[in-house]
Amino acid sequence: MQRLTGIATVTILLLAIALVPGAIAQGGGSAAAATDQIRVVSVTQKGAPPSGPYPIVIEHDQRFATHTIYRPATLGPAKHSVVVWGEGACVKNGLTFPEYLSEIASYGFVVVADGPPVPPAARGAQAGAAGPAAPPRGAQPGAAPGGRGGGAPPVSINADGTPLTAAIDFLQKESADPASRFYQKVDTSRVAAMGMSCGGLMAYNVSADPRVATVGIWNSGLLQPDEKIFAGLHSSVIIITGGESDIAYANGKRDFETLPAKIPVFYGVYPSVGHGGTYNEDNGGAFGVAAVAWLKWQLQNDTTAKGKGFFVGASCTLCANSQWKADSRSLR
Repeated sequence: MQRLTGIATVTILLLAIALVPGAIAQGGGSAAAATDQIRVVSVTQKGAPPSGPYPIVIEHDQRFATHTIYRPATLGPAKHSVVVWGEGACVKNGLTFPEYLSEIASYGFVVVADGPPVPPAARGAQAGAAGPAAPPRGAQPGAAPGGRGGGAPPVSINADGTPLTAAIDFLQKESADPASRFYQKVDTSRVAAMGMSCGGLMAYNVSADPRVATVGIWNSGLLQPDEKIFAGLHSSVIIITGGESDIAYANGKRDFETLPAKIPVFYGVYPSVGHGGTYNEDNGGAFGVAAVAWLKWQLQNDTTAKGKGFFVGASCTLCANSQWKADSRSLR
């Protein structure tokens, strides 16, 4: 393991981008039936089906049409842990990273991503770089270039995290409704709030919610240390970036160095990639593997080598992986 030390001396303005894949496929099939209210989203995913034990389904619930749901096709009998996800550039497209989010869902998680599912033909090859992200607590709107060809998903650069709170609220209400497929099937008392780039700022901005049990900052970081956010943090944090070519590298590094000492934090750098990470690789690539292990530990209390052991201990799986640089603090 290479230890990451030193204080970042250059402050950069984090650009939040949405990298939009070509055709993708949801592997593993689905037992869910489409209805007028709940529409199954059919997409074509790269490579192998998700690797987890649960076949998954991607849904667009018309009662919560602002979001996209990734979940095990068959829910229960035990309650499923919940992940709420903010997209790069805070773009409103729940199909931005389907390989990555499908992989997470295949391990028993219910994932609610910000944005409706934008059809592949409208996503284009790549959305390109967006305008500057809003300050962490601000709601500074901004426009971003759309993808090449077809209509682009709507973009409103607002990192206040409201869509992530709405996702938790929606599932909390559904879990108490006997008519819902989520009735007594999801645990909204301990939720993961995560996001990529601008979506990572969204996750920070909901981190004070008592229902949030862990925060995932992926290719992201605060524009500057934020004492209000630091004061509200009460859970573990994972910070993952690409190498120095990642525009969020310095921000993520500084966050690790300046987060309060009491906050358990894992910091991983995958030097072979830049800001786009590995989300659109087969099953989310290396970032998908790390996300599943972290969530299994933090939300499912998996203390084996496939959960806690991936990040902690003398034989820490990721620490021993030469493709990663890693550091941590206060993790037990």
